[in-house]
Amino acid sequence: MTSPKSRPQDDQTCAPLPAAASAVGELVDRSARAEPPIIGTDASLMEICRAMGAGLQLAEVLNTILRLTLAQMRAQQGSILLFDEHQDRLQMLASIGLPDEIASKGYIQRKGSIAEWVIDHAEPLILNDRPRGSEFQGLDDNHRRIVSAICVPLKAGGGVIGTINLNRTEANVAPFGQGDLDGMAVLASQAAIYIENSRLHESLLQNERLAAIGQTVAGVSHCMKNLLTGMKGGISLSKLAVESKDWEVLTQGLDILDNSVQRISKLALDMLNYSKVREPDRESVDLDVMMKEIRGVTRNRTERDGSELDFEISEDARIVQADGHEIFRCLLNLIENALDAKKDGGGRVTVTAERSTAESALSRIRDASAEAAIVIRIADNGPGISEDIAQTIFEPFFSTKGSKGTGLGLAVTRKIVGEHSGRIELASEPGQGAVFAVYLPA
Repeated sequence: MTSPKSRPQDDQTCAPLPAAASAVGELVDRSARAEPPIIGTDASLMEICRAMGAGLQLAEVLNTILRLTLAQMRAQQGSILLFDEHQDRLQMLASIGLPDEIASKGYIQRKGSIAEWVIDHAEPLILNDRPRGSEFQGLDDNHRRIVSAICVPLKAGGGVIGTINLNRTEANVAPFGQGDLDGMAVLASQAAIYIENSRLHESLLQNERLAAIGQTVAGVSHCMKNLLTGMKGGISLSKLAVESKDWEVLTQGLDILDNSVQRISKLALDMLNYSKVREPDRESVDLDVMMKEIRGVTRNRTERDGSELDFEISEDARIVQADGHEIFRCLLNLIENALDAKKDGGGRVTVTAERSTAESALSRIRDASAEAAIVIRIADNGPGISEDIAQTIFEPFFSTKGSKGTGLGLAVTRKIVGEHSGRIELASEPGQGAVFAVYLPA
């Protein structure tokens, strides 16, 4: 340990260091007379481990560590400081017993603090018997004199990331000594590990956010490029039609523009739905009535393509508690995808709904109170879906439709089903068609 004359002298937070050791007055290292901690380190570590494993926020865990450290070291004031290199100051992650004017700031200046010396030297420091009337006199509301201060480095990643600082302000308590350093070192290591893990976790989350933003921007840009290309084509066709007064061609150009606008609208709606977590507005939904509405929406298409759309709804599966608008979007999207997968000469899509109490069905929903599941299956007779595509088909911006798809339809569908405590699955083999199964609590 450094000799008293070579140590900086101040309290454990923000008082400036003296210009020289002579400015300190009477500084006495009385570690030999220090009493051992009165609370066992093992018990404190157990409680710290429980706090760290409880999934609490960083501030809560550090306050627990600081509280236990103060109790074990019989100190009245304490703080945990993290070195902020960008602003060259010490961020106060936790504090107990400090005056409001210090704790409320949330940070202290690094220069001239006891923590600066500890961080620079990577060694703990004890200061005892600070003189009355000096610039280091009390920090709390009552200006109580700090009779002993200890500052221990928080070491992680091969360096010092901050400090734990304790003050004793009661004159009848022995000053800090070597036994206190030993106990502090153990508790400080736990704090350092937790802080470093939290920083690494936050860094990973930030990288994931940036990657997700990049993926989203790329996906949206690709979709918008395709849609804008279609709109430009429709505008060009319309201009030529006006110049030549060919009204039939003008109608074709306006149809292209109308379809492009609808796709942009759908993309915007899907993005809003996918980006926002929402609680379904549940009501009693009649699936039989909903399927008739879907048949009406798709009638022009099925008649034009020569496709068949059949519904088989069991009587005991007609009513489901769900958000009618969202489930309608979900099922309509799956049915339109199935119609897209038709074979040459016309396709066939079959939609069935049944009530099931089988364990295989109940295990696919997240509502423990549900006694049964409603299983809705949308089956087509198309070419099927290969295994490699099936693994990524629900990912955002993945599409097999080229410029005709936004790549958000199935991602939004899975999100809607998940918000209803349900699950969606795909079963398919190349050449054998595909079946999408939606499981919802009954």
